[in-house]
Amino acid sequence: MEWRLARMIRRRGAAAVLLAMLAACGGGGGSAGGGGDPPPPLQLATPGVSVIKLRSGATSWVALAEKARSPEIPTKPQRQLLISQADGRSLRLSHLPPDGWSLLDFALHASGEISLLLASDRELRLQRLSAIGQPLRDQPFVDLQVATDAFVGDPLSGRDHQSLLPHYTRDAARLAAIGEDVALAFRSGRHAVVLHRLAYTATDGFAKQWRRLVEPGVFIGARFITSGTFDPFKSLDQQWRVALDADAQGRIAVAVSLHDTDLLDGHRQHFGEALDPAVANGLLLSQFNGSGQRLGTALIDTRQRSELHALRWVGDQVAVAGRVRTLQTPEGWDGFLALVPAGATAASAYRVLHADAGDVVFDVALRSDGRLLVAGSTGYTQNPAGASISEDAKPLLGLLSADGQWQQRITLVAGPRHNQLRALASRADGSWLLGGMDNGPGTHSADANTALLTADGYLREQRL
Repeated sequence: MEWRLARMIRRRGAAAVLLAMLAACGGGGGSAGGGGDPPPPLQLATPGVSVIKLRSGATSWVALAEKARSPEIPTKPQRQLLISQADGRSLRLSHLPPDGWSLLDFALHASGEISLLLASDRELRLQRLSAIGQPLRDQPFVDLQVATDAFVGDPLSGRDHQSLLPHYTRDAARLAAIGEDVALAFRSGRHAVVLHRLAYTATDGFAKQWRRLVEPGVFIGARFITSGTFDPFKSLDQQWRVALDADAQGRIAVAVSLHDTDLLDGHRQHFGEALDPAVANGLLLSQFNGSGQRLGTALIDTRQRSELHALRWVGDQVAVAGRVRTLQTPEGWDGFLALVPAGATAASAYRVLHADAGDVVFDVALRSDGRLLVAGSTGYTQNPAGASISEDAKPLLGLLSADGQWQQRITLVAGPRHNQLRALASRADGSWLLGGMDNGPGTHSADANTALLTADGYLREQRL
């Protein structure tokens, strides 16, 4: 206990650790009133880290929080897992990865247990935690086939064909829960996109059920920052990342961006699918059933440069969202949303979502009435000839119809500097958890003062 506390203080700072300990003990918030009064809405501060993913169980919740860092090669996310008390009213503990590893993603299971995905520069490993964060399993993930996966084009553009991750970023793998099992998707050092389904038992840990090649290896162009100390929307390594989700039926969706890649030609040549060769921007969405049968791939042509930031099953559709540059102006980026039917192989249309100046969508969630919520950031500007994003940005929460039409912007109080609403999770009582950050940096906020490379993260409960 003492060594862990000392390490937490070194890595997070005494103030942040004290706040987390107080929250875990219910400190700072008082107690709910007597006489059957309902507890106050959850208002958890996460100083120094922004909340970027949320999942909720019957009463508890789990969140992924990330520290702002300057761009680097390879990208090494600094994330931690936040686990609530059983009643979901306060923080139980913060879980950090071992030294030398990055926590990339988590999956929350129906049992309350949590699967974690960790990465070094070229390796992946899986961990399992109990519902209260106690370690249950820690094992390396091995895939010897990555060195021989199909490559369309010059395979020398993949630097390390035996690596489970590309050279330029660790942040190229994701997890999704399928009951107590998991789906794992990653982009390898050979630039192929691979999908595994892994069963989990207490006796055997994570065991491979099947493996599928989602996309062959192709050339992918690298982008580098020429000025500035922060990448607010993680645009520089967008082309390497994968998006993944699974639904209760075991159907799995994997999406990847086309920009800066030869992916469209690679997919057409390897799978023989009739995709429009003239498309240069957008994404490919592939779906699989629980047994690993490929249901098909849908092309979403955004026509202009776009970034994929969200993928979620919403009923019998897959929602994919992000941002698209509709105009070559400082306010020229808009959010976008595409709703792709289960098993679809036809090209899919998308909707532009515009609220105020620049817009981006980070998460999509399905309401009980069939309508959709989107979370993101709005009111920012970006250098039309570059990647510099303004310090000023507001949180975005939008209500859409079931078919994705914009209905209403839900007002949220904006904090200072850069604001992002990153994650949504519904609760059993009908309320919603909102995760994100206030007071974050823009691209150039910390150029002269590295202390400004920080944010005031939060997790808040609200009825919508």
